[in-house]
Amino acid sequence: MTTAPDIDAAAGPGSGPLPVSVRGAARLFYGLGLATMIGAIAYVGRSVFIPIIIACFLSFIIYTLKETIRRGPMIGRFLPNWLCYLFAFALIISIFVLLIDIVRNNIDSLVAAAPDYERRLRDISRDAIRFLRETGMLPAELAGGVDQLRTAALSMINPVLREAGAAVRAISGNAVTIFLYTVFLLLERGRIFKKINLLSVDRAQRSAVNETMRDIATLVRQYITVKSVMNLITAAISYAIMRAVGVDFAGFWALLIFLFNFIPIVGAISAISLPVILSLVQPEGGGVKTALLTLALLVGAEQAMSSGVEPRLVGKSLNLSPLVILISLAVWGSLWGFAGMLLAVPITVTIMIILTQFQSTRPIAILLSDSGDIAPINHAPISATGP
Repeated sequence: MTTAPDIDAAAGPGSGPLPVSVRGAARLFYGLGLATMIGAIAYVGRSVFIPIIIACFLSFIIYTLKETIRRGPMIGRFLPNWLCYLFAFALIISIFVLLIDIVRNNIDSLVAAAPDYERRLRDISRDAIRFLRETGMLPAELAGGVDQLRTAALSMINPVLREAGAAVRAISGNAVTIFLYTVFLLLERGRIFKKINLLSVDRAQRSAVNETMRDIATLVRQYITVKSVMNLITAAISYAIMRAVGVDFAGFWALLIFLFNFIPIVGAISAISLPVILSLVQPEGGGVKTALLTLALLVGAEQAMSSGVEPRLVGKSLNLSPLVILISLAVWGSLWGFAGMLLAVPITVTIMIILTQFQSTRPIAILLSDSGDIAPINHAPISATGP
């Protein structure tokens, strides 16, 4: 069995092995070329890949829910496997369709009301800048720059709303495709593992591959499930806060908080700032006090979940470096737009989890992680030559 890549063989017979530095540069060149090719394929085929990725995440969640039902202490052990699958599938798909429908309807209402809110926001920001000028808190040399920044920020409102609406409409338009992909992924799950199992003729190597795939699936499923549950709890708490304060479109903002919390750092800030700004400019019940109260309560709920509860459940071994998060957001956002930003971190975490389970790729996983403390290899090493 040959080793990869055969760079020494490419030098020709009799030339001897290449120096280590040359082999390292060649591997780096091949890696960059492969990454560029994958990025080009992902961009060109984004209309195909996005529904497949969403279907993969849904199938992970459905399978996890099915296993939870089957192992339930009450009636789960008496239910056949197919019935547990059917119940979990119906529940997850119903929730997914309901959320998409709610977001789509609220975006249409918000876009229709956006001019009134934008007009009020322009008036409030203009009055605030005038007040700062008159009191001397804003130096004259900075006044022009602040006003330009205000104009640029206000001009981004409608494009952001249109982009979010387009992404949601694209996902809802592909709902049937996502549904079919999810069904066939669940149906083919066992067959896929059997086909991969047949790729190796060595029994020890086959056992190691199967164990590796099970470990990777378990870790990925754990992350997606825990992250989804944490986001759902955060969104529910935020919804209760906004309803109590009297923020318009509270249900819509709660759904955005659920979705945007899959985007660390940037997502949480964006999800909280939108309802805070709306509470400042809404015609009824809005104002500075309402906005400050909304900001304090939402930030408190977000920090309590993201800093207190979630790390205990997800674990430090799955944390990504903040720089890697920003790079992944930029890369996947440029490739797939708003949907790519939502999927960037789950995809990157999945890749990092896979890299942690192979000795040759663990250095890359360490570089991607926050502190270098990554998950251990949970399977026997795969031998290249067999026993």
